[in-house]
Amino acid sequence: MPRKSKKINIRLVAEEAGVSLASVSRVLNNHPDVSEALRRQVMAVVEKNNFTPDKSVERLLRISVIVGVGDITDYIATILTGMGLAANAEGIELSIQRYTGRLPLLRVCRIWRCNAVAVISGAAWLDEISTLAAAGIPCMLVGTPLEGELIGYFCTDSYHAMLQMLKYVHSQGHRRIAYLCAEPPNQSYQERVRAYREFMAAIGESADRFLVPPCPIGHIDGIGRDKEAGYQQTVQFLKGQGRATAFVCANDEIAFGCYKACFDNGLRIPEDISVAGCDDQSFAKYLSPGLTTIRLPLISRGKRAIHCLSDYLRGKQSGLPREYLLPELVIRSSVAAPPDA
Repeated sequence: MPRKSKKINIRLVAEEAGVSLASVSRVLNNHPDVSEALRRQVMAVVEKNNFTPDKSVERLLRISVIVGVGDITDYIATILTGMGLAANAEGIELSIQRYTGRLPLLRVCRIWRCNAVAVISGAAWLDEISTLAAAGIPCMLVGTPLEGELIGYFCTDSYHAMLQMLKYVHSQGHRRIAYLCAEPPNQSYQERVRAYREFMAAIGESADRFLVPPCPIGHIDGIGRDKEAGYQQTVQFLKGQGRATAFVCANDEIAFGCYKACFDNGLRIPEDISVAGCDDQSFAKYLSPGLTTIRLPLISRGKRAIHCLSDYLRGKQSGLPREYLLPELVIRSSVAAPPDA
């Protein structure tokens, strides 16, 4: 009995042509950003198999969101919320993947059969992301810049975000400003440290005297890690490095831990010491007192990343954007004039 042949579909076209689903989708949707060689390669398979694309091609878009193991923090969860809202609006199948690095990312993405990839905080995988793009899989990065064909990104100018916060804290009368660093030392956090060092030098203070290095917390993963690190950093500073009048923290989770350490050491915020964060995570306004911080457009980043990938795959735009989004200073009650002012 003869074997029944497979019904041809867009996935089989991609496999036979030796290209990605995204490439087939762009050809079938007459995307302007398609080479003539790729168009001929795909259409040869389409014609050979008498494949007739229909409107179902529009509904086959699948985007994988890649995050690292242990990285589902409040920061990332907020970005994912925006991505989910955009995917629902666009009718896109969105899958969240925890990439372990055990297999090449290109191979994993082919197993996932995704049309495109959105990457959150992907600084550790830039070479692999470039490989995805070279294979015809469009990539949008959130939080990490990377140049290349089929690659776009939405980032925040971390240097000026931190500089904005430091200027505000200084305007309230503070000079002895301690900075609580974060791990891992990615590009964003490095830029925040650079802003701190340059600002302290500009006001004639020693950055090294008040800079508190990261506190690795090996036994805690994910959401609780930075909170515990912030607690330990603050305790360490209060015991030995000298007296600051304000703590500026690399992120809000570190500030959360700083709050607890100040409370445990009998310090009132902001009467005895001021505390500021960065990111404006969901809990920041519920702390007592409310945390002064820098708001990053996290939900907007997530939404725009998915909308841009959708528009690109459907031929509505010819490239992926590369933008730095502006942060916003959020003034609450955790920063006031120093007690000796």
